[in-house]
Amino acid sequence: MVNYYDKHLFISKKKLAELADVSPRTFSRYLASRRHILEAMGISPKAQKLPPQAVKYICEDYCIDLPPELQDQKALSKSPIRDLILQSWEDEQLYLQARNNLRQHIALKS
Repeated sequence: MVNYYDKHLFISKKKLAELADVSPRTFSRYLASRRHILEAMGISPKAQKLPPQAVKYICEDYCIDLPPELQDQKALSKSPIRDLILQSWEDEQLYLQARNNLRQHIALKS
């Protein structure tokens, strides 16, 4: 999934741990292993909420998919990827409908 990070949204470490489906302790150990990178971004190890650039790095490094409500809705709505996902979903629905119609037609002939 592609994340469209909201440039103005700070996210807590606890929330990121929940999204990563790990305990806060496990997540804090992960952050400790990346302390030098976060410090280079100007982020204190004691910070409770992380700025957008840190959220972006952590999500990409730890493979966390942000839910739509935490993403930039404006960028998300303009995304060409969103259109491709919706189109492929519609194509799949049409395929499933055609397959079911064919099965019903074969069942009627039997």
